[in-house]
Amino acid sequence: MTPITSLNRTTPSTTPVGGGRYAPTSGTASAAGAGSSTVVSLGAGANNTGAKALVWENRTRSTAANIMAQNFSGQPVAGRLNGLGAELLKQVAYDGEDFSQTVQQAPGGVQADTYDMLVMPSQVSQHGMGDNQIGLTITTRGGVKVELKLDAGENSIAVEAHADGDLSEVERKALGKLAEAFQQSIDGLTEDPPRIDLGGLTQFDSNVLSSVDLKGEIKLNPKETQRLEFHADSKQRTVSFAGPAGNAKIGVDLSQPASWGSKDQQAKALNNYLREVDDAGLRGQGNATMIKMFKDAFTGMNEDYGAPPPVSPSAISLTKQDRALTTGLADFKASFSQTEVASNPARLTEKDTFSYEVSQKTTITGTSQLDRGISQQQQSRLKANYHTPAKAGSVLALDLSPNSQNYRYVTIDDSASSTTSIGYDKGALVKASLEMQANQSSRVLKYTLAKLQEDRTTPHGKAMSRDLLSTLEPERNGGDTLSDAERDQMLAKLNDQIFLKSNPDALPNERD
Repeated sequence: MTPITSLNRTTPSTTPVGGGRYAPTSGTASAAGAGSSTVVSLGAGANNTGAKALVWENRTRSTAANIMAQNFSGQPVAGRLNGLGAELLKQVAYDGEDFSQTVQQAPGGVQADTYDMLVMPSQVSQHGMGDNQIGLTITTRGGVKVELKLDAGENSIAVEAHADGDLSEVERKALGKLAEAFQQSIDGLTEDPPRIDLGGLTQFDSNVLSSVDLKGEIKLNPKETQRLEFHADSKQRTVSFAGPAGNAKIGVDLSQPASWGSKDQQAKALNNYLREVDDAGLRGQGNATMIKMFKDAFTGMNEDYGAPPPVSPSAISLTKQDRALTTGLADFKASFSQTEVASNPARLTEKDTFSYEVSQKTTITGTSQLDRGISQQQQSRLKANYHTPAKAGSVLALDLSPNSQNYRYVTIDDSASSTTSIGYDKGALVKASLEMQANQSSRVLKYTLAKLQEDRTTPHGKAMSRDLLSTLEPERNGGDTLSDAERDQMLAKLNDQIFLKSNPDALPNERD
């Protein structure tokens, strides 16, 4: 067998072919056939006897291959995809050509003493065999599907890029703009604990690309895996993920851009929903890791919808008054739940659980601008169970002994909603209303020395309903017509009051 070494960990000089950024090495031999080996020079260099000897799938060299060699030798398994996603997508964007490469450590006993690499297909792991796998699929408006696959494990790194048609220059540029966003999504998934970073992948040029799909499976430890699936097109965005902390699903409906508000209004609404999630986490003692993952995903899916598509002149649009009664966000459904834990071995039926769901639905009716109607409903639901010490300041240490069984088992069941409605007839305002409700219920079972001492349920709720006609048009009841500045102030105050509130004490009064 010919002596082999690892790929030089510094970037070798390359000679572009046909103006491209990447090119196969001119090499000292042709590509290896099945069962054979070929040493291909990647550049002259001094002896590097401390480097790992690597074996490659083929003799094609590129910046991506250099990154693979560096990551294989210098990164733990979780970091072996560092920089690879972005570079592979840039490679496709620059050359528009397919690419495939796999690297693994050479068989034992092989010495590394030059900057050559061994091409030995029969010894290379198959693609898709690594514990950490990432797949990105992008479909262009022209119908070309581009697929990128990356995987890494203890013994190999593999990357593959394939397009089922020819890419135009405009399509390649649109792909290249997603390179860093793709890498950020990979970096987030491979962190410990995982982080959901998808915002950049939603920002594709929808005039050139029709959809983006991401799938990831990351092995966190020998027993636990984090999985994620993401899809985005011009009409919807969806993401689901599951792992040791729990699972979540988020779907955003982009089919009704007429309901979108300004960037400032959207940011305000997003922050309000995130506060609701935080409040639910505190009340139900949710898992901090799962809550952060959900908030990151929810933010990435909603913080930027891009420019709304053009609408026909006859389409119904919302006025400043209409928008005061809506959040400005696209409609969505979102939920997450944490993995159940049986923390009390003496009572295995008492599980620590947490689930939360929140949604928004907007309906626009009417045949013209003069008879339009807009309604919007926000809803949330929290269900949780947890154990807490019987006395403040004491430590919960539940085991099978009666002396450890001094605790409270708390059950939370909350719901909230906010519904707004506004309607016009022949251009005149004929109805406007705000209805809100929030109900909280907590049941506490108190145990002392494993014996039930107390079972108490505490309900707390509030509902309000307000007719907004006189608020929007005070002259109806003999009041003065509002100036433009007064009207803007009134609408801003009204908009602050329509957002979902799960705490009954936070609901506005009927005549605020």
